[in-house]
Amino acid sequence: MRNPPLILVVDDEKDLLTITSIKLQAEGFAVAVAYNAREAVDAARKLHPDLILMDIRMPGESGTDAALEIKQMPETKDIRIAFLSSMTDPWPATKGPRDDLTKALGMEDFIDKTGDLNVMVAKVREILARETT
Repeated sequence: MRNPPLILVVDDEKDLLTITSIKLQAEGFAVAVAYNAREAVDAARKLHPDLILMDIRMPGESGTDAALEIKQMPETKDIRIAFLSSMTDPWPATKGPRDDLTKALGMEDFIDKTGDLNVMVAKVREILARETT
C-alpha cells in the first residue's frame, strides 16, 4: 500500500465527488476521481489504487458492472473496492442482505452515503487496515 494510500472515488454527482475528495484529502489520503464506470475501469488499470469507492447507480454502465469488470482483470483483480451508495436496495432482483451480497460479489464493503463523512473515513480506514486475503 502506498503512503498515503490512493483512493479512487467514482461518482457521477460532481458535488458529492468534490466533497468526498476534499474530506479524504484532509484526512491524509491521496485521491483520484472518475465520473463514470468506464473512467473507473481505465483509472483502475492506470493507477492501481489502494481502494476504490464506487457509486452503484450511474448513467450508462453501473458501478456494479464496473466493479465486477475490475475484479475480473488479472492486473486489477486485487484492488479493494467498496460500494459508496445511498441505495437501500441496490440489487432488487436478488435476495439477501445488502452486505452479504456485496461480499458475494467480491467487494470489501458497502458504505452508505449518509452525509456524515467521518463515518465514511472511518470505514475507509477500517477497510485499508484489513489483512489482504
